[in-house]
Amino acid sequence: MDAKPVFSLTNRWLVGSVCGTLTVAVIAAAIGFVLLPSVQDGPQFRGIWNAICNAAGVSRHWAQNELIVYPADGAVSAVTITPQTLARADHDAAQRGGVLATRCVGCHNASQVVAPLLAGQDAACVYKQLSDFQSGARTNVIMTSMVKGLSERDLRDLAQYFASSGRLTSGVATVGEPPIVAQGNPTKNVVSCAVCHGEVDHKAGAPFLQGLSASYLGAQLNAFAAGQRHNDAGEQMRNIARNLTETEIKDAAAYYNGFKDMGTRMSQP
Repeated sequence: MDAKPVFSLTNRWLVGSVCGTLTVAVIAAAIGFVLLPSVQDGPQFRGIWNAICNAAGVSRHWAQNELIVYPADGAVSAVTITPQTLARADHDAAQRGGVLATRCVGCHNASQVVAPLLAGQDAACVYKQLSDFQSGARTNVIMTSMVKGLSERDLRDLAQYFASSGRLTSGVATVGEPPIVAQGNPTKNVVSCAVCHGEVDHKAGAPFLQGLSASYLGAQLNAFAAGQRHNDAGEQMRNIARNLTETEIKDAAAYYNGFKDMGTRMSQP
């Protein structure tokens, strides 16, 4: 008796297995790319196409009804941060930076509200932000005028001084850790804050957030989301902030602001 060919439409086992596999794939795609994203909050999930794009991790610059302002010709950061940035010890840098920092005390002190406390901040982060203010990649009327005329060595000295002048990350959280900080939100391609900003790991050049004011952190996340701040490499923070809800931004800001142990900090940056 002649055997039937395996790859033939007359082979009911082949037809059944292929149809079954396709059915499972279509159902899984519908659930993963349409159903689950569509029940999420936020304007980026309105409409099936937006939901599919968000689930696939595609940046949707064309999405309608999305209140995001993208800068037309905004300067981007030219600073490349690596783990070796500012790693070489310079014993006189902190002392020179301390002299320069006398102009910074008025805003960047322990009573910080709109300006971040810099004592104990990551040196590479401070250096990058100062460089970006100087180049125009990050804009602020006060900071732009403050860094004008500073040399490359001045920027590095200030960064070394602030990094060595306190312990920004000391203390214990007084607010429960929200999911966006601990786990992120995989359905929206948002990684945990703790992966880059300490607790789990620390990305070179990323700021430590523990103890910073909620108003400052909230303002920066909203600025990233709106495209008003654009000095993040590869649009990493902009892509994350665009996918955060107002509640997630407030929860993250409140959590990091809740780290209290002021007795171990210096009152001045």
